[in-house]
Amino acid sequence: MRKNALLGIMILLGVWCLVYVGVQLDMWRLGYDIEELEGRRTVLKKQQEMLQVRLSELTDPQQIARRAQDELQLIVPQEGQVVMVSLAANPSTEADSSSPLRLVRKFSDSLLGLP
Repeated sequence: MRKNALLGIMILLGVWCLVYVGVQLDMWRLGYDIEELEGRRTVLKKQQEMLQVRLSELTDPQQIARRAQDELQLIVPQEGQVVMVSLAANPSTEADSSSPLRLVRKFSDSLLGLP
């Protein structure tokens, strides 16, 4: 009877040791995972900051205007160069199918028909 009790205690002690060692190994592994994730977080935060700076550069109106002039050769329209077209114009001018008024009216009508 005494041998059975001693054997039972030894088995319980062995199981407890295995559980304890397993928990400790998991804690060490999780500690390494946390360190790795914190390192990745730092890298991603730096990348996000760089992207925010780049976004602010690209959305700056002065930068947009400069790139439009330098890369696309666009210029600011001069006075008298812009013609305003009213959609409520005289219907007699609509007879010509290639007139700018007809094209603008077609375009605005097609936009109204979109879902």
